[in-house]
Amino acid sequence: MSKYIFSAFLVAVLLTACGSVTPGGLIAASRLDPLETSPSDIIVAVSVPEALRLRDGDAVFRLGFIPEDQSVAEPIDAVVPLTILDGITKPRSAQSGEAIFILGFSAQDAAEIAAVQEQIKTIRAQGVDGSGSLGITIESGCYTSELGDSLEVSTWLRTAPADNFVLLNRSVNLFDVLPPEGRAQLEAKLNRC
Repeated sequence: MSKYIFSAFLVAVLLTACGSVTPGGLIAASRLDPLETSPSDIIVAVSVPEALRLRDGDAVFRLGFIPEDQSVAEPIDAVVPLTILDGITKPRSAQSGEAIFILGFSAQDAAEIAAVQEQIKTIRAQGVDGSGSLGITIESGCYTSELGDSLEVSTWLRTAPADNFVLLNRSVNLFDVLPPEGRAQLEAKLNRC
């Protein structure tokens, strides 16, 4: 796939605010070819407050493409749940008051992402210009004690089994960066464990 595809895709990790994205995270995102990277090679690490528990499906992966001319192709917006993975070394040890979860795709969800990748490649091969997006969001979770006004989140990405995790964003209070309606929706889906 050409470098044009790299630049055609806006890698937007939705957990971050612009000021919290690390230089290494930007480099890792620029190296990720969302149409050629095997979904089974995409592993995400998410740091959250120790009181928050993530389960299968509490975080989701989005892959999309919006054609410039929507009369020639429909927009694509695939949302696939992420699954908690065991047996993968975390990017670092959890700090006091923090939990780190490792997430990836089930075989079925990896196949769905692969099908979406092929769909986007087919559209692009037809000469359709547009912009792509890739994102990771926390949609829900459960808590063991009240979170208060803070939901500090950091994310890491690994795109090949032999690679190390790369820090995408420094800790950011998700409650502060979400618009009020987004915060209200997330808070409604955070329940006591």
